[in-house]
Amino acid sequence: MPTFRIRESLDVYAPRQAAGALAKQLGFRSSECAELAIVVSELCSNIVKYGIRGSIALEPIEDPVHGLGLAIVAYDVGPPFHDFSTALQDGCDDRGPIDPCALMRRGGLGIGLGAVARLSHSLNVETASDGKYIRVVRYVTAPRGKRS
Repeated sequence: MPTFRIRESLDVYAPRQAAGALAKQLGFRSSECAELAIVVSELCSNIVKYGIRGSIALEPIEDPVHGLGLAIVAYDVGPPFHDFSTALQDGCDDRGPIDPCALMRRGGLGIGLGAVARLSHSLNVETASDGKYIRVVRYVTAPRGKRS
């Protein structure tokens, strides 16, 4: 499982490229490879903005029900989420709606985690004593009830 250290914004390029290449090897369509690269970019960006430092790990998986897929695990040493379900909503952080003027200073649109959720088949967060893990999975063939 390749793991990439994330400390600054330039650290996004290697895991983004690796995710696209690995996704292609697993049989994802080119548009899906691009979507997985977006997922990696968003997770890396969040590590730099809010988590101080961390890592991104890429893991090919094979689920007995859903088949081949790609797991992306983002780890950071930042604080835990105050409210993760709120953070998944567009225009919100983990405490609620983001002031539109603040969005300009933050360098984003406030849709990162929501986009990650929309571009994956599962997204889970786990708090650890020294930070948190976000695990995202996307399958080559979409599970029933999920978009393709």
